[in-house]
Amino acid sequence: MRTQMAAVVSGAVAVASKELRGRMRGPRAFIALTLYLALLAGFTVMIYLIAAQSAAQQAAFGGGNPYASASVGQAVFTVLLFLQILLVVFLAPAATSGAISLEREKQTLDLLTATPISTLGIVVGKLGSALAFVFVLILASIPLTAVVFVFGGVGPEDVLRGYLVLLVTALGFGSVGILLSSLTRRTQSATVLTYLVVLVLTVGTGFAWFFWDQMAGSQQVAQPVFRDLPANVGGGSTDDTGSAEDEAAAKLPGPPEALLWLNPVVAAADVVCGMDINPYSTACQLIAEVTGTVPGGSNGGVVPFPMPVPAPVKPGLDGVVQPDVVVGVVGVGNDTGVNDAVAAEDPFATSSTRDTFWPRAAAAWLLASVVLVLLSVQLVSPTRRWRIFRRRARSEVPQ
Repeated sequence: MRTQMAAVVSGAVAVASKELRGRMRGPRAFIALTLYLALLAGFTVMIYLIAAQSAAQQAAFGGGNPYASASVGQAVFTVLLFLQILLVVFLAPAATSGAISLEREKQTLDLLTATPISTLGIVVGKLGSALAFVFVLILASIPLTAVVFVFGGVGPEDVLRGYLVLLVTALGFGSVGILLSSLTRRTQSATVLTYLVVLVLTVGTGFAWFFWDQMAGSQQVAQPVFRDLPANVGGGSTDDTGSAEDEAAAKLPGPPEALLWLNPVVAAADVVCGMDINPYSTACQLIAEVTGTVPGGSNGGVVPFPMPVPAPVKPGLDGVVQPDVVVGVVGVGNDTGVNDAVAAEDPFATSSTRDTFWPRAAAAWLLASVVLVLLSVQLVSPTRRWRIFRRRARSEVPQ
C-alpha cells in the first residue's frame, strides 16, 4: 500500500512539474498576477472611499458612528471576498477544462498512459498543476486583504475562514473541469460544459432554492390554519379544526439546506455573517433562512429586531407607588444590564447562524472533489475502466 501511494505521489509530482514549467515559463503568468492584484487594489480603494465618504456625511449631520472605522474594514473585506469568489468561479474551471482534452487533441494521452505513471498520478498531477496558479492568485491577495486589520472589525479568524472557502471552492470547480475534460474529446466542448455546470451550481441552485421557498410560502398562505382563539378575541369552544394534525398537513416542507452546499456565494455570506456584530444583518438573515435557524424561514418573513418590554410594576402599600420606589424596565437601567425579555424572545439567544453553513459546504466540496477525481481516473484509464463491472460480467459467463 505504501509503495503504491509513493508511486502515485511521485507520478503526480512528475506530471505537475512538467506542466508547471510550461505554464510559468514566460512573462504571461506574472502579467496576469500583476493585473489581478491591481484589480483587487482598485476595488479596495473605491470601497474605502465610498465607506469613508458615507461616514463623513453621517458625522456632518450629527450622526457620528463610533464604529465607523470597523464598518469600513468590514465593507472592504466583504467586497474583496465576493470579488475573489467571482474570479475563482471563472478561473478555476478555465484552468482545468483542457487538462486532459488537450492531450487527446495532441494525441499524447496514450503515450502518457503508457508510462509507468499511474492514471491516478496523471489526473492528480494535471489537477494540481492547473490549480497551482489559481492558488498563487488567491494567496498573493493575502497582504492586500490584511489592510482590513488597520480599520478593525475583522479578525484573523475571519480572514482564515474566507480563504478556506476560496481554496475549497477552487478545488471543487477545478475537479468539475477535470472530469468534463476527461469525458470529452474537444477542449471547446469541455469548456462549454464546464461553465454550464458552474452556472447551474451558482445561479441555478440559488434560483431553485428561492423558487422552492416562495412556493412553500404561498402554499402555506393559500391553506390557512385555524387556531383556537381566546374568548375575548372572538373564539370560544375548541373543535378539531385547530388541531396539530391540520397544522402539520397544511405546512409544506421548505427547501433543503443541502441544495446550496455547492454554492460558493452562500458559503461566503456565512463567512461575512461570522464577522458581523449584528446577527440581524442581511448576510445573517440569508443564512438563517437557508439553515432554518430562525422561525419563519420557509415563509420568507423577516424576524424583527426585539425591543425592550416593560416589566410589571410592583405597587407599594395599597397599590400606590411609594416616592422612594424606583419603577424600572426590564433590560433598561437594571442592575444586571441584561435584557431578560429580549434574551427570551430573541431566536439568536439559544441558537446562532454563525459558522453553521460554510463548514458543511466545505465538507461537501471536498467529498465531491474526491468523487470527481476518481471518476476522472476511470475515464482516463484505457485498460482498467470500470473494472468492477467487467469482473461481474465475466463471472456471469457460463463455463
